[in-house]
Amino acid sequence: MSRTRQTVGRIAAGAIAAATAAALLGACGSTSKATTSSGDSTASKAGVATAKKDIAALQDPITSWPKESALSKPVDLTGKTVMLLPLGDNIPVIHGNVVGATEALEHLGATAKMCDGKFNPTTVADCLKQAADQKDYAVVSFFIDYAMAGNAFDNAVKSGVKVLVADEAPSGGKTNSADLAFYDNTTRVDKLYELTSEAALADDGTDANVLWLRLMDSSTTQGSSQAGVDKFKELCPTCGLATADFTTANLDKLPSAVSAALVSHPDTNTVIVPVDTFVPAALQGIQSAGFGQKVKVISSSSDLAGLQRVQAGQQSHDLGTSVVYEGYKTVNALLQMLAGEEVQKGDVIVTRDFTKDNIGELKLSQAAYYTPDWFGDDSFKDMFYKAWGVGQ
Repeated sequence: MSRTRQTVGRIAAGAIAAATAAALLGACGSTSKATTSSGDSTASKAGVATAKKDIAALQDPITSWPKESALSKPVDLTGKTVMLLPLGDNIPVIHGNVVGATEALEHLGATAKMCDGKFNPTTVADCLKQAADQKDYAVVSFFIDYAMAGNAFDNAVKSGVKVLVADEAPSGGKTNSADLAFYDNTTRVDKLYELTSEAALADDGTDANVLWLRLMDSSTTQGSSQAGVDKFKELCPTCGLATADFTTANLDKLPSAVSAALVSHPDTNTVIVPVDTFVPAALQGIQSAGFGQKVKVISSSSDLAGLQRVQAGQQSHDLGTSVVYEGYKTVNALLQMLAGEEVQKGDVIVTRDFTKDNIGELKLSQAAYYTPDWFGDDSFKDMFYKAWGVGQ
């Protein structure tokens, strides 16, 4: 775990739920900070070569998925209700995870229902109370810090609900137990954000001057954004770098933050936006600053709008993983917990990079995003079914 995430984790663990909510929904950090380029040009050239190699390996469809170990004992979810609780369902990549998890749960005979957290700690707590009141068998949360609604998570467990906190590292002083466990895939998100930095270096080499927009919604997005920044510094210590911070709750402030950062750093040639959903707001700031023809945009999650921007030449790279696959991975973690096993971390990333060179082969539609079609085949489904001991 990086020092950044350790620090974030300690802060979250020591804060009460109200303080955590305030941190999440606080003002957008719109000030931009510049890092003066320094270091060895030889090291930068070697780092750029590494970036070019890494990005080149992500162009083709995925046909080989990571192997999954069989459960130690069968888990029967037939007739059981599982609440799926996303931090905010209006973000396509988060909604897509819910879609994938729903498909997997229904294949297992469970009833999946969704309760949208709407990026609001009170709403998250209300959803957890609803699960407890309705005696749901389990709750799976997506991208929600435990410390954001610790009491509500605990109360759900006390009522007999099994809880999996997915897409976050343990926080609030909690560790995995039989009734509450964490599916920690922060390493995967770190790697995805690092790859956006590598894409910038693959394009511009040692001439890269990047504005990195750090997403501060949760400990995962904070830590992973910093991982992306750190990877850029590591691979090209002589390249230019500036950062600006924002949150989903204060997205309306992002255009002015981007515009101010670009005016302050006129040599910028690439803007990295961590998630496709936020690219339109960033583009507003880019246009306002008069940089529409001066900078490239790189993002991740590979949703429909993102790939359409790549197709139209408005975005140079879009890196992502099948959201259906991610949903299956989350259900796999739930089953590990219910089987009494250690919930494995999501350390392996399976990513494709979409650019103008490979976008033409795809059929772009909203329905296609919620399938594995853009990324490769769907052989991972049978692999999971086999691991879970169920038929196709």
